[in-house]
Amino acid sequence: MGLALGLGLGTGLFALLGNVLDDEQFLGYGWRIAFGVSILLVFIGLMIRLRVAETPAFERMRETEGAAKAPLVELFRDPTARRNTLLGLLSRWAEGAAFNTWAVFFLPYATSTLHLPRNGVLISVMVASGALAVLLPVFWRVSDRITPRRAYALGAGLFGLSVYPAFLAFQTRDLLLSGLVIVLVLGVVHALLYAPQGTLYAQLAPVRSRYTGMSFVYQFSGIYASGLTTLVITALIAAGGGSPWLACGYLVLTGLVGLAATVALRPGDLHPARAD
Repeated sequence: MGLALGLGLGTGLFALLGNVLDDEQFLGYGWRIAFGVSILLVFIGLMIRLRVAETPAFERMRETEGAAKAPLVELFRDPTARRNTLLGLLSRWAEGAAFNTWAVFFLPYATSTLHLPRNGVLISVMVASGALAVLLPVFWRVSDRITPRRAYALGAGLFGLSVYPAFLAFQTRDLLLSGLVIVLVLGVVHALLYAPQGTLYAQLAPVRSRYTGMSFVYQFSGIYASGLTTLVITALIAAGGGSPWLACGYLVLTGLVGLAATVALRPGDLHPARAD
């Protein structure tokens, strides 16, 4: 939920500043206002984290066995946890690539390459983030019914299927159509992909190394799944002479990798994450 709300607040504030400031003022100091305000969110997040209690399962484990002294070593020493972790790293490729394509790359691509109006693009992403925030709880419930593994696999598959149609729509350079597509791929499809992720990754490792396993999968995969995505697709568009189709092929590949890795997770190897 925080991902969607943070994205919506950020893009909304940038859109507001773009309306009240001219280009020279916005580039000179206006963009700094948004980053300055974001410091408040850091303190809010810190206060929330400090008040979150450990799960009952972890507290029981700590009382009976004691906390792990080297949880990362234990994680990779266990063959099942090691396999789950490696598959988790691959599965994250789909979600990281999807979010950074629709929420990050789309903004400069739409304004600089497609020459769509900046504020219109920002409002489109803001609306998409609102849809994402609304649908995340809905798809959490769906993932509880069909299992997080199946829900995540479905989201990864839908992401792969949506890439070429989305970029085909972008090539029309129509703001309304492009905005509707962003709402669909970021607000709806990504909600299905992102909603079950936390529960799925909590199931990859036993309680003793669960937090370490989740953190390792999410943070380490951020290097290639998130951090490199915009660089890779920008380079592929340049290599294609401005055409986005090579980049689309890469994004489809990340969706397929995420789908295959998720399906490869054996249900019997996953640890229960509810009733903890």
